Amino acid sequence: MSKIKEKLTKELIDFLQGERIISLITVDKETKKPTVSTISWLFAHESGEKIKFALGHKSSSIENIENDPYIVLNVVGPESCYEIKGTGNVSEIMQGTMKFRVVTVEIDSVEDVIFYGGKINAVPGYEKTYDAELANKIDHEIYSELKK
Repeated sequence: MSKIKEKLTKELIDFLQGERIISLITVDKETKKPTVSTISWLFAHESGEKIKFALGHKSSSIENIENDPYIVLNVVGPESCYEIKGTGNVSEIMQGTMKFRVVTVEIDSVEDVIFYGGKINAVPGYEKTYDAELANKIDHEIYSELKK
């Protein structure tokens, strides 16, 4: 049986410093049912009590969080799967190369949710399929905000 913690471990803090594939679960504003999206712009605060992530300013997840701020983040790795529950607060629209909003999550609980006897041996990866120079510029702008 896994133990529920109230904040991120040092290992998870180190892991969640951006460029990870994370599932974001929110409650759909219209249907009132859970919905999932995938995010990668994120940054865990060193205290282990907060995570910030960025979304495009028109993301349906933004509307969902503004309507019902309770969210779940599902993290695959390091070595396990983790459910991070918390309450999200959405920023105003930020203007950079693209418009985006930052969600600050106050963490309520962190739980190791891998099945019995399971261990993650490879962390999912991805590649950006658009202009590399543009991707770097956008990443720099967004991470500058997330690290504030």
